Amino acid sequence: MDKLTVIFDIDGVIVDSEQLHFDVLRTVAAEQTQHFEPQQLIGLSLKETLSHIGIPPEQQRSVSAQIVETYKAKLAKKYLRPGITELINMLEQQHVPFGFVSTAPRDVCLANINLLELLNPIKLIAGNDVKYTKPHPEPYLTMMTQLKANINNTIVIEDTDLGISSAYDAGLRRIYAWPHKLSTQQCYHQATSIISHLDEIVDFAELKNQS
Repeated sequence: MDKLTVIFDIDGVIVDSEQLHFDVLRTVAAEQTQHFEPQQLIGLSLKETLSHIGIPPEQQRSVSAQIVETYKAKLAKKYLRPGITELINMLEQQHVPFGFVSTAPRDVCLANINLLELLNPIKLIAGNDVKYTKPHPEPYLTMMTQLKANINNTIVIEDTDLGISSAYDAGLRRIYAWPHKLSTQQCYHQATSIISHLDEIVDFAELKNQS
């Protein structure tokens, strides 16, 4: 049997960062964000977010750079979601291949992942690594190729409908939605299951029993 592989979204899954992203956005672009709630922007890339709130194209590069630097300065381990560090450490120890797929810029992704203090090189598809971001299937198809994964033995953990749609359209069917407090506008109709804790995924519980 082919080995289990796991693909993680980052914002909202590795780190409970959605409110932090919005708070930073509101700090940098207060006037444009006064009519938006965080739930409305979840899952969008930074470029899509800036367009959505009305930042003119000629200003987006400078605003984006300011947002990224402010976010990285405020990021801390307290934003890691419960059980995620233990799970990923276990995957490393048991040589289970895994990777990360995100719409965020690569430097933001790396800042988030660095909180995990992983020992081995990571596999990452960030928003600026592909032509089409989520909900297009390209990010997941690219990661599947990197992991040399069997589509039937790959677990995906997402927190947004956009991410789940990306994985689903890539042919993946073991997709788990892991909601957080800002997930109220997500439907998760394409997810295999909605979980409240990582141990609810049977494969992970079995790995824990083997360790």
